[in-house]
Amino acid sequence: MDYFKKLEKVITYNLDRRGMEGVNLIGELEKAATSLKKADTVLIVTGFVIKDKLFGETDGPIGTVSVAKALKMLGKSAIIITDIYSEKILETALELAGLETTLEIVDKYDKTDFYEIILDKYKPDCLISIERPGEAADGLMYSMTGECISGLVPSMDGLFKEAKKRGLCTIGIGDGGNEIGMGKIRRYVVDNVPYGDIIAASFATDYLILAGVSNWGAHALVAAMSILFNKDLLYSAETGEKLLKAIVNVGAVNGMTKQNTLTVDGLGLDENIKVFNGIRAVVEEYMVSRGHQTVTKG
Repeated sequence: MDYFKKLEKVITYNLDRRGMEGVNLIGELEKAATSLKKADTVLIVTGFVIKDKLFGETDGPIGTVSVAKALKMLGKSAIIITDIYSEKILETALELAGLETTLEIVDKYDKTDFYEIILDKYKPDCLISIERPGEAADGLMYSMTGECISGLVPSMDGLFKEAKKRGLCTIGIGDGGNEIGMGKIRRYVVDNVPYGDIIAASFATDYLILAGVSNWGAHALVAAMSILFNKDLLYSAETGEKLLKAIVNVGAVNGMTKQNTLTVDGLGLDENIKVFNGIRAVVEEYMVSRGHQTVTKG
């Protein structure tokens, strides 16, 4: 039974609303998870600012905590990098999850020095971008509606480009075509996504996970790791709900509506939990097939 294909199918929910339903990335999820088997230290970059609010959105940080927690459970190091707009969101989520990990906050810096300093400091084996704006062909970054956010947020493209030069593994997780890693399907984004000719990200990660919501793509990566490592690494739906409520309470906003509500990319809590439970069901099915007893997760 191909559990990876099952996971990929679950996270296609909502892609039709993003103009991304025609993308074929079968096998990328398994390859991304497999690449993490050899990694000891992983850098996770996240945070997508909403210009009108000067605050980060609800999509990205929750998935980041999910992946970081799974890596920690496997004895690996996870370093999270974000900017000032998502700083409080990540601090709150990490505290609630009981996860002690390094959180690097990027504000103003000399690009070349920053990239080299970070990579030399942590010596990662892999970099993951989860819902982080990527530079378009013109070198600028845009929201899903074509609103320029360059000059407001630090670009992380150079970090990934330098990582690739050093032969490090790169993974991108996104949902709209304007995130780091989406250069792998740039032509499709340009041709099929609203404002695609403006917003399409140019950098192509080694592996790309496309989901209706980026948080789901991150959860699916954790589920795929659970299968590869034969260990349930995915937290519960209750934990996910608590995380969403907590980050909204400190100011996180919906990326589509730009409102501080208990939603992610225009989707309510019920829809998010439904997809999460679909991902968890695949993990539990696998565990039962291997003779493991399923337990209530925290």
